[in-house]
Amino acid sequence: MKNELSFMLIDDDHVFNFIHRKQIEKFELSKSIKSFESPLRALHFLKNLSLENIPDIIFLDINMPELNGFAFLEKLKQERVELLNHLNVFVVTSSLNPEDYAASKSFECIKGYYNKPIDLEKIMMTVNWILT
Repeated sequence: MKNELSFMLIDDDHVFNFIHRKQIEKFELSKSIKSFESPLRALHFLKNLSLENIPDIIFLDINMPELNGFAFLEKLKQERVELLNHLNVFVVTSSLNPEDYAASKSFECIKGYYNKPIDLEKIMMTVNWILT
């Protein structure tokens, strides 16, 4: 069992990336935390990773101006479907739209759906799910 996890935060709002980073750091289980405010930069980063180096947990915002979270996953699916099949994505959103929640169910890689901001309990739940 792993005792350190790698995280990736994809949210156009740097404040939420900062808050989520600080919450994750409280657990002292992170070997790395990469933050992206641009989903296009995050997509480029992931496309160039080997399967051995993919993040253990990705927290992905839905509503972003360049590319929304679902379009991000669709692009990744088109370009590296084998990578998409190994990801553990947790949607993090301020959206209360039930259609967003329903859309999240169409992606196998989406393992959870959280409202912003992520609190310590949700992070612990996510970490425990990954570690077991």
